This record gives sequence, structure tokens and C-alpha cells, in this order.
Amino acid sequence: MKYRIFFSMFGAAGIAAVLSLMSPTPAQARIKLATLPARDKVSVRFDHPTAVLVEEERTISLQKDVNMVDFSWAGTTIDKGSIVFRPVKADSKVVILSTSYPPGENALTWAVYAPAAGSEAFRISYLMGNIQRETSYTALVSKDESTCTLRHNFTIRNWSGEAFDAADFITREGKRFEKAMTNGEAKKVLVNKWDGVKLKKEYVYDTTRHSEGKVLTDYVMMNARDSGLGQIPLEFGKVRIYQDDGKGTTAFTGEDWGKFTPIGDELRLNIGIAQDIKIELKKMVNDRENVRGNVFDTNEVDEYEVKNFKDTAATVVFVVRVQGEWAMQNDSAGFEKFERMDNETIKFWVPAPAKGTPVKLKFHYKRLNNW
Repeated sequence: MKYRIFFSMFGAAGIAAVLSLMSPTPAQARIKLATLPARDKVSVRFDHPTAVLVEEERTISLQKDVNMVDFSWAGTTIDKGSIVFRPVKADSKVVILSTSYPPGENALTWAVYAPAAGSEAFRISYLMGNIQRETSYTALVSKDESTCTLRHNFTIRNWSGEAFDAADFITREGKRFEKAMTNGEAKKVLVNKWDGVKLKKEYVYDTTRHSEGKVLTDYVMMNARDSGLGQIPLEFGKVRIYQDDGKGTTAFTGEDWGKFTPIGDELRLNIGIAQDIKIELKKMVNDRENVRGNVFDTNEVDEYEVKNFKDTAATVVFVVRVQGEWAMQNDSAGFEKFERMDNETIKFWVPAPAKGTPVKLKFHYKRLNNW
């Protein structure tokens, strides 16, 4: 990226004439431009999902009256409509008179009026594309699977065409880290680390997540302060999961994509299928009743048999969905507790004793006003 400036000795009465000088051909208009000073500082903000905001400051020596400042970005991915050029000081007497765009070039020229000769700090802001960033996490689970250390990582890939000798990179939540990045370079940094995060291990039966009715093994953590998180929303990203084996080393147990998790919501990570818990579903009753022309109700009983072949007891979470308007009947049984999540979803917590002892969940419900 190139930055150039030349000085013109016009008085205040000649400002209008300066504007007319900005119309010649690009070669004529910028033949006297000189290189601008190096950046005093630069920051790169990752607030937008597809572009970054770059803000750089440069101290420019201005002559009295009108100066012409040229800004060109050949080979880089700057959005020219987003470029803002302004003095850093709010009470500056320097005035930006106009902006012109030479035809066919990635460049623009500012006419800058200075009431006196001297140095002035300017801030140039613009949106730049092709600086990719990716969120990922690493979870180190304790041996007893009750807590974990969660590391939040940020990978930056610079394909913008620009090089940053020493930029202050700022994440969306305000975390800062200073890095130098050449074009084409990628760097991974640790953004956050949370120790002692409370963790629950759940065995989940949910046919919308596994059509064959297998029991899934999930780790669940709440994005809340009383669980050790709750400082920022957790961005979508891949989570690699390891477990402390109690011998000073760790074992890789799986990976999952962590959804965007607002503060107060749960982050659920699947680590595979529980091979030693089996579920069998039987439809015990499926009757029509209260028929009213084309409208009828149903009386249905679903029975789930659970066998836990582990050496220790477990609790299986059943996520059951019933379409339409329905009501659960009081003789439903076999669960510790239940929660109706929404109009079509109910969740049961079913205790499963060890070593294959079968238990049954009875779900009795009536679907109303079917067509």
C-alpha cells in the first residue's frame, strides 16, 4: 500500500483553484507526490463477520494552506467506500476540503487545508477483506469428568495483500494482542482460558440427532458465571476434547462443533455413541377416539426399555417429540423427572441401573384434533 503527499503554496483565496487542479489525468495530478511517513500505530478489529476494520495513525508534516494527500492500495482488498480520513485531535484546525478518485485506479486524493505549517496526526480507517479468522476451542476434561479447562483460540489468515509490521489485533469481545503478519501468513493465538468449568456428562436418547435410536454421550457446560464461564458469548467453532488420564498425560476423546452460545445458554458437545446403553421402543397403544367427522383424537402409549451394561448406574435423558396438540396422561411412569421444553418436545430423566438390569419408561399421551 502506498501513501504520498505533496504541498501546494496556495493561500486561502486559492482554495477553489485547488479543487480544479484535482481533475487532470492521474499521471499529471500525482507526479509530485512524495512518500508519507510510516505508520505510528495500526489496529485491526474483528467486529464484522466478513471484513475487518483497520485504523492507522500517521503524523504528516503539512505546509501552510492547501496540501494534497494521496492514498493508493493496489493489490489489497480495501473497500474504497469505507475509507475515512480525519485529524486525530477533536479540536484540530486542519480541514479536509475534498476527496477525489482518479479514474481506473485503487487510489484517492484528499485536499487538506492547514492554517499554519506543522505536524498533524491523522487517522485513516477502512474496511478490508480477505483477513480470515476462525474460532476454535480446546477442552481438557478432568479424570472424574466433573470439570474442564476450556481454551478459546483465534486463528487469523491474512490474504488481504497487505503486511502488518506491528498491528494491534482486537477481537469482537475486546481482547487485544499484538502481532506482525505478512501477506499469506496464518497465526493462532490464545484469546481466553477458563479453568475449573463445571461439566455434566449426559447420556441422551434423541432420534432427531441419531435416527437409529442410539444413545449419545454429551458433555454439557453452562455459559454462566456460577459454572466458571459467563463472561462473553461463545462463538461457533470446533471444539477438540481431551481427558486427563490421571497419569500426567491426556487422551483425545473426540471433537464436535460448538454452537453459538449466548450468556446463560448451554454448550453441548457430543463425544460419540454410548455402546453399552441400549434402548428398545415399543408402541403399546395407538387408538383413535372421539371421532368427529374428519377430526379425531388419538390415545397412544410408547414404552421404552432401557438396559445399561455399564458397571455403574447412569441416567438417560430422553428427548421425545410429539407433533400437534397433545396432553401427557397421569399414568406415565418410569422417570425421575420430566420437563416440557416446548409445544412438541418433552424431556425425561430415566434412571438406569448397572449391569443390564432392564427398566421401562412409559409415555402415555393423547394427540388432539387430528385431521
